Amino acid sequence: MEHKCGGRCGVEDCEKTYKTKHGLTNHLNPKKQCTICFILLSPNYMADHKRRCHPEHAHTIRARLSCPVDDKRAFRFLKQKVHGSLRSDKKRAEKRVKRARERAKKRALGIETIEVAPFLMPDTHARQKITMKIHDRWLKMEGDDAGGFVKPVLEPYNIFSLTYERNYNDGDHFVNNDLENISLVILGINNGAKHKTNNTSLTGTYGKGTVAELKRRRNLTVDLDAIMARESKPHVKKTPAVVYTSCNNVYRVDKKTQAQFGSVGEFFTYCLRLLRKQRARCAISDIPMDGHAWSDANFFQPSLDAIDPTLGHVKNNLRWVVFCLNAADNAKKNKASKKSRWTRQKFLQYIGLSRKRRLGEVYDLYGNTTPSGN
Repeated sequence: MEHKCGGRCGVEDCEKTYKTKHGLTNHLNPKKQCTICFILLSPNYMADHKRRCHPEHAHTIRARLSCPVDDKRAFRFLKQKVHGSLRSDKKRAEKRVKRARERAKKRALGIETIEVAPFLMPDTHARQKITMKIHDRWLKMEGDDAGGFVKPVLEPYNIFSLTYERNYNDGDHFVNNDLENISLVILGINNGAKHKTNNTSLTGTYGKGTVAELKRRRNLTVDLDAIMARESKPHVKKTPAVVYTSCNNVYRVDKKTQAQFGSVGEFFTYCLRLLRKQRARCAISDIPMDGHAWSDANFFQPSLDAIDPTLGHVKNNLRWVVFCLNAADNAKKNKASKKSRWTRQKFLQYIGLSRKRRLGEVYDLYGNTTPSGN
């Protein structure tokens, strides 16, 4: 019986035939030279050869560690979160190295160089220890590290899922495999907002008093005319206005928005009316959205949010919220779960209040006032 190649080796119309199956296998997988001792070996045996003859150059085998706690599902959730955080740290480190090399090339003929420490991925045992530290810390928690009244849950697709937020955005999540730079917070307040002066996150800025700050801001008055006058223009003092920037970013990427609105200007006008209707207060928290483009903190600037992300940014599915509550997470796009979306009731539960705030008046879409009961 002849064994034909028939082009499986990558060469088009290869007509080579072999009497044995082993001969065809060697043809499809030709022997390669060991980079250390230059012996010709089949690729299937290369890893075993390096482990036996060159153990110092062999790839380490990942150890399979048993779960140290009873709730295996919860521990697996924490471990996956740790690994995801480490991967994002590694990507940021690679970008830092790339930027440093580009800056070094631009300097005088490469005489002056910039050295950046490479990111070292912790091994399996180190990741296990990090996960165990987080699990022990979570067991002792009553709320979260932002001072919330809801203890984070160890499950995906939930606005109250446990996440790891970096306090200082310049550093990695687990500096020296420790938890000094992270806060254990719910998914709903882990976002891209940061303090521009000291480059800290929401929890890194306010710490345990984060929820107290959210409560305080709910009782502040709103200078609606000043906010509308500032945000009604695409640019203010040569700086892009927050509302226009948010509308423009959505319009560029959401095809459903483009199909419903003829231009970004038309979409911008509609969203301005929606902002006035909300009296420049967050639709989730009732916090005044008085942040602007050149303020030190962008936690409380307006951010356009789709109530149901699966429907897109279209009419009757839009709301303005403060940036720190617009959680950018793929869990929001899960059709099967509404647990990953903020509602007023969930926010009040999180900050420890039992009933809604009563507003004095409500604006319709065109700015006309109506009684609050209507």
